[in-house]
Amino acid sequence: MKPNRCSSINTKHKNVDIYIYTYTHTVYIRFRVYTTRTMSINSLMTLLGTTFLLLVASSQALKLSLGDPCTVADYPKLCRRTIKGQTNVNAATDMAIKELMKRTMQAKDMAKKEPKGNGGVAVCLSTFGSAFDNLDKALKNIQENDGFSLNMNLSAALTDYDTCSDAMKEAGEVISVFYKSAGVLYKMADNCLALSTIVKL
Repeated sequence: MKPNRCSSINTKHKNVDIYIYTYTHTVYIRFRVYTTRTMSINSLMTLLGTTFLLLVASSQALKLSLGDPCTVADYPKLCRRTIKGQTNVNAATDMAIKELMKRTMQAKDMAKKEPKGNGGVAVCLSTFGSAFDNLDKALKNIQENDGFSLNMNLSAALTDYDTCSDAMKEAGEVISVFYKSAGVLYKMADNCLALSTIVKL
């Protein structure tokens, strides 16, 4: 089988030759152990143990280089749910930002239904508008191959969400559903910023 658009790791260690590659989103592991007739049981067991460790190390390295941009994120599980299996870093970052923008608009609609006396929510309504604008700029930065501005705008958006959370805490509104929603937005923004560090521009 000839790999198509595959990434691979080829590891050689003494009597072990390991080749790991992907083909149509499936990971294949092929390894060969070279032995001699005079090899003792202890030597064989050591060799098999080494083979196992090499397989684990190679698989972890493959995961980092191949199909999981979210390894750089502080909240990887949330990141993976957001990008839904996308392995292209630029596309994953674009998808994460767009999903965050959608969630931000939903949170704004939720905030408008909160009691008007909630000072923290009022702050969030303002900061969410600012965050949305910064995210919109970030999408354009990816298209324009402007890594510096991409980082700046995502950092600004992250600050907006952080300001919202701080305002909610100061107002004593940390038990509300909206506060929890704002916390998720902050984590998503943090993940977007992390993904932006590996975007290929």
